[in-house]
Amino acid sequence: MFKTTRFRKRSIILVLVITLLSTGFSYAGEATKEFKSLDDRLKYLGSMVKYIEAKHKYDVTEEELMEAAYNGVFNALDRHSNYFSPNEYEQFSVDTSGTFAGIGISVGVRNARLTIIAPIKGTPGEKVGLKSGDIVKFVDEIDVTNVNIERVIKLMRGEAGTKVKLGIIRGRDPEVKYFDITREVIEINPIEYEVIEDNIGYIKIVSFNNNAYENIKEAIDDLLAKNVKGFIIDLRNNPGGSLGEVTKVSDYFVPKDSPIVHIEFKNGKRKTYTAKKGKVDKPLAVLVNGGSASASEIFAGAIQGTDSGTIIGTQTYGKGTVQTVISLSNGGGMKLTIAEYLTADEKKIDGIGLTPDLIVKNIEVEDKENIPAFAPMIEDEKSKLNDKGLNIYGAQQRLGFLGYEVRATGVLDENTLEAIKQFQTSEKLTASGELDFVTKEKMNKKIVEVYSEGIEDLQLEKAIETVLSPK
Repeated sequence: MFKTTRFRKRSIILVLVITLLSTGFSYAGEATKEFKSLDDRLKYLGSMVKYIEAKHKYDVTEEELMEAAYNGVFNALDRHSNYFSPNEYEQFSVDTSGTFAGIGISVGVRNARLTIIAPIKGTPGEKVGLKSGDIVKFVDEIDVTNVNIERVIKLMRGEAGTKVKLGIIRGRDPEVKYFDITREVIEINPIEYEVIEDNIGYIKIVSFNNNAYENIKEAIDDLLAKNVKGFIIDLRNNPGGSLGEVTKVSDYFVPKDSPIVHIEFKNGKRKTYTAKKGKVDKPLAVLVNGGSASASEIFAGAIQGTDSGTIIGTQTYGKGTVQTVISLSNGGGMKLTIAEYLTADEKKIDGIGLTPDLIVKNIEVEDKENIPAFAPMIEDEKSKLNDKGLNIYGAQQRLGFLGYEVRATGVLDENTLEAIKQFQTSEKLTASGELDFVTKEKMNKKIVEVYSEGIEDLQLEKAIETVLSPK
C-alpha cells in the first residue's frame, strides 16, 4: 500500500512537471531559465499569458493580459513615459492637438447627472442654444442617465457633417427639449485675452496645444492695436503641451537670437532653440504657480533666463523632460521621454521647478480657516547666515506660508538667506539677506495683507504693479 501511494504521488508530480514545461516555464527543481535574446523573453511572456488564461480561476482575456503587460513595460521607466490604450490615446490626441469633430460642448458630472459645463463659443452646440447647466438625458434616442461619461462623449463625437440629436433637461422643466446638431471640426482655442485696468494686455494661456501659436498671434496683434502699456501672460495651472508651440509663442517675448530652451538627448547630444523674431517692445510680467508645468516652465524659463520680463507667483511644478508620442498599430500609443531640457540660462528644473523673481502667494478662503501660529520675531539683533534663533524660525514660518521654498528649522541657512533676499526684492527693500527690523515688519505686514485680502488675486495685482513700473 505504501509503495502504491508513493508511486501515485510521483506520477502526479511528473504530470505537473510535464504540464509546466509544456507551457515554457521552468519547474522549481530545474535550472533557472536563461534568456539569450528578446525573442526568447517574448516567447516566455506568451507562454505565461496562455497559462494564466487557461488556469486562472476568474475570467480574463488575452487582450486584458497583454494590455497589462504593455503598461508593465512602462512601469520600469520615468513617470512621464506611459502606454495608452486605444481609447486613452484617442482622448490624449484630442487634448494635445486641440482639434476634434463634434458639437463643441464641455461636459462633467454634477449631482450624478451628465451636465453641460459650457458650450464653446462659435461651435454648433452654442449656435443651437445649448446652455451651461443643461442636463444631457438622451443622445440619438439612447438614455445616457447612467452611462459612463467617456462613452457619452464618444457618442456625441463623430465625423464632421454628420448629425446627432441631444435630449436636454433644462432647469426645473421636466420636459425633455430636443436639439438636432450637425457636427463640425472643433478647434479648441487655448488663448483668452482682454484689456484690463490701466490699459494692460492680459493673456491667459490654458495650454500649449497645437492652436496656441496662431491664436496668441491674433491676441498680440489686437492688443498692440489698442496700444496697451504692457503684457501679463498668465500660465497658472497650465500643464504644458507642445514643444514646437511653446518655442514659437516664446519667440514673441524673447530678444532675437537669444536662447529659448536647450534640449539634451541621449549620449550628450544637444539642440538649442533660439528666437528668430524681434521681441514685443513692452513691459512683461508672467504669472506661474505649482500647476505651471513642462511647456509653461519652458516659456517662463525663457523670459527669466533672458531677462525679458518678471516672473511672479510661486514655485512651478518641475517637469523638465521632453516626450515623443508614437502611434501603435493596435490603435493605442506610447509617450516616451527622450530628452531633458534646460532653461535659457541653462538651469535644470526637473523635479525642482522654477523659482519666480517675485514670490507672491494667493490664499483661498479655506486656507484662512487654518491660520498657523507663527513664532514671534521679537529678538533685537539682526540675523545673518548660519545664525540661530526665534526670529529666524518665525521668519521661516512666514516665508513658507507666503510661498517660499524654506523649512522652519531656526537656522538661517543658504536657502533661507536666498528666500529673504527674494522677499526683500519683491517688497522693494535692499536685498541684503539680513533679517533686520524693516524686513521683519514687512513680513508681518504681508501676512496681515494675505489674511485680509487672501481671496483677492494678489499675484495679478503684483503683475499689474510690475508692468506699470518696470525695472
